[in-house]
Amino acid sequence: MTFTFEITIFKELIQKYATWEKLQQFLESEEGGLFRIIDKDDKGLCLIRYEKGTTNMSLPHSKWFRSVVWDTVSNHPVCVAPCKTSSEEFPYSGLKAMQAAGILCQENLEGFMINCFQRVDDTRLHITSRSKLNAAGTFYSDKTFCELFVEAYDDTYQTKEATRFDSLVKPDQGKGELSVYYSYLVQHMEHKIVKDNTENRVHIIQRGTVYSDGRISVEDMDLETIPIPSEPIVKPSYANIVASNTSSLSEVQDWFKQILSEKPREFQGLVLKDLQGNRWRVRSEKYSAIRSLRGNSPLVRDRFSQLYTANLIHKYLEYYPEESWAMSVCLAETNKIIKQLYDLYVQLHILKAKKVEDIDKMFHPHLYSLHGMYLSQLRPSGKVMTQQAVQLYLHKQPWQRLSFLIRKRVNLRDVVSLVRNELDG
Repeated sequence: MTFTFEITIFKELIQKYATWEKLQQFLESEEGGLFRIIDKDDKGLCLIRYEKGTTNMSLPHSKWFRSVVWDTVSNHPVCVAPCKTSSEEFPYSGLKAMQAAGILCQENLEGFMINCFQRVDDTRLHITSRSKLNAAGTFYSDKTFCELFVEAYDDTYQTKEATRFDSLVKPDQGKGELSVYYSYLVQHMEHKIVKDNTENRVHIIQRGTVYSDGRISVEDMDLETIPIPSEPIVKPSYANIVASNTSSLSEVQDWFKQILSEKPREFQGLVLKDLQGNRWRVRSEKYSAIRSLRGNSPLVRDRFSQLYTANLIHKYLEYYPEESWAMSVCLAETNKIIKQLYDLYVQLHILKAKKVEDIDKMFHPHLYSLHGMYLSQLRPSGKVMTQQAVQLYLHKQPWQRLSFLIRKRVNLRDVVSLVRNELDG
């Protein structure tokens, strides 16, 4: 189902703050939500985005500033990413009420978001991510988000460079249009989160038209929907009868739970939309458990360090076997660090063959802590310092300290490139 809605919040902000300077001051203030203004270019474009844990997302305009490209010269938005999903509880408890409100239920597709836009006075098609105007950032792949998007776009629509993006609608100045933008969900084989992508593909999520007064008309595109039943579908089993008598879940929550229980672990969850553009998300617990192992860092050494200190490396490799070699490199370096720390401790505190000033400063806090552990725990128990004790100490450290030590020893990016070249060759 495709539907259209209108965003007026930007028009209201422009009317209240007639210049970019005034609007910027408001948005960066506590009153305006403490938004970040980043990546301004020489044409006057910048990105406005929220900062997790800092930005006040309860304000009326906040959800629309998930990631907005703003023209600071004309003081208008030119591209608006789909609004942030609501942190509030889904407001409908009955299935019929959901149907009456026109709520749409869809799979919450895994991937990353890319926005494209073109302005009336600019023939260039801009490709942006949530944090960079040129989508030049990287994460799990060495390729930029822009490169991954273009590859997935060409594979989806079977286009080549000469015909790429020809079908995209351009703004019509005669209709008062300033820009037209598209929001895509990108899935690429080189950018795995939880699901193994067997092909490169883009899904168009929204198309928006920005008008000269700041209004935006948004067309939510026709993605596959999950039909909402008129009443709960309960399988006639003893377990379900007992559950129906004891459960405090609402009719809608029961339906969500049933859908998610039947889906594979790669199914991220559900996204719910109303006809005004608001969105809610329901995550799968199975998916979230695996996603938490993946972490939020693009660096292998950071992922390894978090998993190592939590004793989760073997569990992680059950879902991400393609990283076995990288994890092995990190583990080998960690074992070398353990031996080096132990040898330095022996040289410093037992043999007295080294002085503190002769040792690299990055080891000083660890040697100090190890000696404190020896004096307070090992010696009173009649034990001595061993490599196993150093290993146990390192396991209990904040993962950032281990990642720092690994970084000082080896450039994993070079190792990754070397191994990939060998595999490709």
